[in-house]
Amino acid sequence: MRRLENESYGSWVERVRLFEHGHALQRIANGEDVEVIVEEMSVRMMDKLMHPLYKVIRDTPKSSFDLEESKRNYYEHYLKTNSAKSDHVLND
Repeated sequence: MRRLENESYGSWVERVRLFEHGHALQRIANGEDVEVIVEEMSVRMMDKLMHPLYKVIRDTPKSSFDLEESKRNYYEHYLKTNSAKSDHVLND
């Protein structure tokens, strides 16, 4: 079920809920096991509701941050030059 153009996420979620609820009620009316139906309904709803969020995560550009280089720079510019001057230790 796709979101309509200009539709808020909240109203789309409500449409998904109503659709899945109706689908579950039809299956219950056909005599299927209620526990199985409710479990499958929750999985289907979570898959649908999380899909847009997963898409945003997948489409987000990867970070170009280099952790090892940052550690090296920190060591070179701070720890190596200021090793004797700890600013968090008080001399009493």
